[in-house]
Amino acid sequence: MSQLVLGKLRKMMWMRSLFGVLLLVLLVPGTLILGQEEMVPDNPHNLRIFTRFDGATAVAELLWHDGSDNELGFEILRSDNGGEFQVVGTVGVNTAHYDDKIGKYVTGPYVFKIRAFNEAGRSEDSNIVSIWL
Repeated sequence: MSQLVLGKLRKMMWMRSLFGVLLLVLLVPGTLILGQEEMVPDNPHNLRIFTRFDGATAVAELLWHDGSDNELGFEILRSDNGGEFQVVGTVGVNTAHYDDKIGKYVTGPYVFKIRAFNEAGRSEDSNIVSIWL
């Protein structure tokens, strides 16, 4: 066989093996494509807040709708008396509830928001809710 024919045969075999790998990646669930990055989770929404007291301790009960299916958890952020938001807690995957025990004998405005996170980053923030104690 001539070198030209052998070269064409090698190229065809290489193309067939490449096609087979691509077909495998497309047809087998959970197969990752090289260079594919995980997406940042969608943001949680419909954040709601309720207050209650456990004795003299004020508790902010937060409930939300989990808008993503790829989060590792959620960060709960709180702003006290108009200050910057600080992370005050985290909860795990598929959680839609958090009780923040704010403290005893506290007064003033408290503002909350949450966001989902995973290896790719953090989602956009949820809507903001507030209470006055």
